Amino acid sequence: MYAAFNWFVASLGFEAGYLAAFALYWAGWCLLLPAVVLGGVRGIRDLFREHEPRFGDRKLLTIGLLTWGPVVVFFVRFLPGVTDATVPVILVSVAVGVIIGVTEEVLWRGTFVRSFPESAWLGYVYPSVGFALWHVAPQSTSPNPMPGGVYSFILYSLLLGLSLGYYSWQTKSIRWATIIHVVHDSLGLPGFAWVGILTSQLP
Repeated sequence: MYAAFNWFVASLGFEAGYLAAFALYWAGWCLLLPAVVLGGVRGIRDLFREHEPRFGDRKLLTIGLLTWGPVVVFFVRFLPGVTDATVPVILVSVAVGVIIGVTEEVLWRGTFVRSFPESAWLGYVYPSVGFALWHVAPQSTSPNPMPGGVYSFILYSLLLGLSLGYYSWQTKSIRWATIIHVVHDSLGLPGFAWVGILTSQLP
């Protein structure tokens, strides 16, 4: 995806290229590939099925790992930015949060947990690292403006991936990982960036 992001941006310009690369990632890598591996839509839908105990044998640890991310984003990104957010920014933030949260959990948590249910390395650790490293691709064309830049963003993504992955590995479900991911990314107010990207494509 690193090459795809840079090629699309170089060929189509930043806004159109960035949008095209993400569309390829969401539709191709995050949905089509899991559908092939898991046997279609039914296999993807089954990833969201809950099992008892709902949060695994270590309930408090699992809940703590699930919730720290949204709490951090709420104070670091949402509170400082929400006063400047317009209605379109809020709506686009929620829409982007839903798309990213659902598609990435299907790929990075669900597909690996379902494919390697007996291997913690392949079902949990490897996809958590992959989830972090994948973010190098979009960051190569639109670097994180926060302190630490790309490196801090990748480290944060690794911690988030390990946290969400712990729940999915313990429960063999992505339901709550997906809910938390959607909330987390929506609170980050990605609409500030995406409104400009989307409106630039209007005639």
